[in-house]
Amino acid sequence: LSEILIAPKPPAKPAGLNGKPEPPTEAENAAALSEAQAKAKDLLDQIHQGANFADLAKKNSDGPSAKEGGDLSYFNRGALAKELEDKVYGLKPGEVTDVIRTKQGYVILQVTEHQQAGIPALKEVEPRIADALYMQKLQPALRGYLTTLREQAYIDVKPGYVDSGASAKQTKP
Repeated sequence: LSEILIAPKPPAKPAGLNGKPEPPTEAENAAALSEAQAKAKDLLDQIHQGANFADLAKKNSDGPSAKEGGDLSYFNRGALAKELEDKVYGLKPGEVTDVIRTKQGYVILQVTEHQQAGIPALKEVEPRIADALYMQKLQPALRGYLTTLREQAYIDVKPGYVDSGASAKQTKP
């Protein structure tokens, strides 16, 4: 999932007699909520008109995932609130929810991808397996090649430095 969170921001008040700022009034809270809801609906309209979700999240989201374009990673069934889960699990990848009211404010969720439970098909994991096997073969061959290069080169390591790639057959100048 990816998210855009719009948190209501009541106006800041100066410190009172006790040194603490006064809490916002109900009218100020209601105004902040309606302002946040209007902003969230505007962002949803922009998404429906083709704006990039990740870009909007980076610029406008108040959530901790804003820097990553709103990316929240993967969620198992049952990990989300029932209200959110009902709206999200029916969507296809790339689709977005309507504006949803939460404790933190107003949120718009986008389904990035669905991952099926169980053993994945071979065609899905074959590239990762091939890369892992390739790296197992590559690392020793690369180490051997670099050792051969070191043996053929004239390298003078000054005192105070450690030569971590030294070879026993290395030629000294």
